[in-house]
Amino acid sequence: MTREEALAKLTASRQTLHQAIQGLSDQEMTQVQVEGEWTVKDVIGHVSSWEETLLGPLSRYADGEPFEVQVIEDYLAWNDEQAADKRNVPLSEVLDKSAAVRQELVSAASRLSGEQWEQQELFPWGERGTLTQALNGLAAHEMEHVRAIRRWRGD
Repeated sequence: MTREEALAKLTASRQTLHQAIQGLSDQEMTQVQVEGEWTVKDVIGHVSSWEETLLGPLSRYADGEPFEVQVIEDYLAWNDEQAADKRNVPLSEVLDKSAAVRQELVSAASRLSGEQWEQQELFPWGERGTLTQALNGLAAHEMEHVRAIRRWRGD
């Protein structure tokens, strides 16, 4: 997979998320559990939280610094912490933050050299791979949650 394909997958997964939540009321997005205990708002915050774990290291890497991450050892507890941190954040802020994080992630990735795209790195979720694989993984992660939203909606 090329970097262009990885960036296109990120764009496509976000468009698919927007299609999956189109027409939902604020109440449906914040009050109804669609995946386990999570609401649509929680799911969007969750996806964004994982993207944030890559954003800082990726931005610094694009600026010429080493690619260094903190590996999240207990991702289930971390997911719960992130959801709890965002629980009282208004829906509009979660949506805005999600869009900003994605935009910054794509912007940082677009600044990488071809060599940087090919380096094997350690990612916050504990796997090693190229940045193409990391971005593809983030798109796949988003699509996993989109499928849950679609199941809830009966699509």
